[in-house]
Amino acid sequence: MSKPSIEFYNKAIDAVQSGKIQEALAAVENSLTEDPSDKQTWQLYAIILNAAGRTEDAAKATAKLQEMGIGEADDLLMKAAGAAGSGDIKAAIGFYEAAIAVEPDRPEIHASLALALMQCEYTADALSAAEKAVALAPDDAHANYALGHVLRLTEKKDAALVALTKAVSADPDFLIALYEQGMLLADAERYEEALENFEKFLVEQPGDASATQAVASIRARMNGKTS
Repeated sequence: MSKPSIEFYNKAIDAVQSGKIQEALAAVENSLTEDPSDKQTWQLYAIILNAAGRTEDAAKATAKLQEMGIGEADDLLMKAAGAAGSGDIKAAIGFYEAAIAVEPDRPEIHASLALALMQCEYTADALSAAEKAVALAPDDAHANYALGHVLRLTEKKDAALVALTKAVSADPDFLIALYEQGMLLADAERYEEALENFEKFLVEQPGDASATQAVASIRARMNGKTS
């Protein structure tokens, strides 16, 4: 995948995780323009099209993938994403687990499983899956994000900040990791660093209500410390 294609792909991932499907569609289509032969991008495209309710176009994208030779694990990942998109997280977990049985050494599957398990509040299993993802790919942004996310939600804030910092270091444009790292930096009263995170987030997602509120809150706390 070329550098511009990777950048658009990552923007699409961030938009999906933020629930901004139209932004995700635009980004993934730009990624395909840059690299029309990348299977991973076609897979994401099919998932986003399904999430947007464009089932016929999603079927065409899936057919394109099958022409390119999609494997069993990737087919299961698409089914997992489809189930998650329709709100059936437990079904998604089943598909992720089946994909792991086929290809147990793919860190991104373990990371996705960890996030799905956490949605169902299976915290011990989520932590185990996230730790496996990081063990397989210690410097991978998505693996470290999954671990940081699970640790943050289980109140292990110091360890969560370490993992999320690794995620952002690996991919400085990984917006959801940048956001959650900012939350933890603010909790640790590292206000200037937290402010930098949220301001960078707002450059990419202008007008985001949560990030705007976070900036206002951090500035108020900074002013309170200096008054």
